[in-house]
Amino acid sequence: MAAKKLKLTGKHVVITGGSSGIGLALALEAVKRGANVTIMSRSEARLKAAQLKLQEEAQKCGTGSKVVYMPLDVTDSAMVREVLAEATKGLGPVDLLICNAGAAHLGYFHEIELDVFRKQMELNFFGVLNVVHVVYGDMVRRNQGHICLVGSALSSFGLVGYSAYCPSKYAVKGLADSLRNELQGTHVKVSFAQPPDTDTPGFAEENKHKPPETKEISEAGSTVFKPEQVATILMAGILRGDYLLPTPDLGLQVNVIATKGLLPRSFPSVLLDMLVGFIAPLVHWAVVGMFDRIARRTAAPRFAKLWGTGGVGRD
Repeated sequence: MAAKKLKLTGKHVVITGGSSGIGLALALEAVKRGANVTIMSRSEARLKAAQLKLQEEAQKCGTGSKVVYMPLDVTDSAMVREVLAEATKGLGPVDLLICNAGAAHLGYFHEIELDVFRKQMELNFFGVLNVVHVVYGDMVRRNQGHICLVGSALSSFGLVGYSAYCPSKYAVKGLADSLRNELQGTHVKVSFAQPPDTDTPGFAEENKHKPPETKEISEAGSTVFKPEQVATILMAGILRGDYLLPTPDLGLQVNVIATKGLLPRSFPSVLLDMLVGFIAPLVHWAVVGMFDRIARRTAAPRFAKLWGTGGVGRD
């Protein structure tokens, strides 16, 4: 029997990182469907502007959605508890939680201080964990709700320049996989998103700090999508109850299917998985070959300080 499609009318949707980018685009999708939405992020100025945009959308669509914003630092677990308690007083229990807050610190592994690795894990993993941990118990007690964790395309592979970021996003995937299995036997659902490069303020900031070889790999291997494109596809997957949410990037979608691992499959979609299983090794061979060629070619300037070669490679 097909899973019942999630209806958002009158439901309470909470979105961290909801003041811009994919988070705001997902909030707009929720408002269009009649949900009451609480958006959270660290920037109150952005939150106010986002609230106005969402209220205008609610009025245009005639959904009557209530939109609330709350400043929140997801790395502060005590603050997370207080803010979520306040949010549920106003709009009721959380029906759909979307954990979207995060950021990338780029640089070469040998030049990044250990504190940066810890801060990336604090924001991108513990920032998710803190929020889910507060909401989870109530959802299970009510035996209803949906949790969506937003990872990254880099939740399943790594690149030069992302050694501080990738591990934190791998960890989010591990948390999502574990919760998906642990919630079997309940009506609480989990989704995991691996969005592609998206034209957001965070991505623009990220591009300012990309090492040249990272930028070359990114430009050769991916397309930059609009937040609205990504959010439309992600929300469709959430409403269907998908675990692994689809991505608009065909190459990344092949990777999502090929690296699915020990996750449930259904018929006839398992036939597509099998077909991708035949094709994916060739795709991976070509893509990784390209990544590694760029990394090898740029090794000399990358390690010039360590080699003491002034940018000239060692044999």
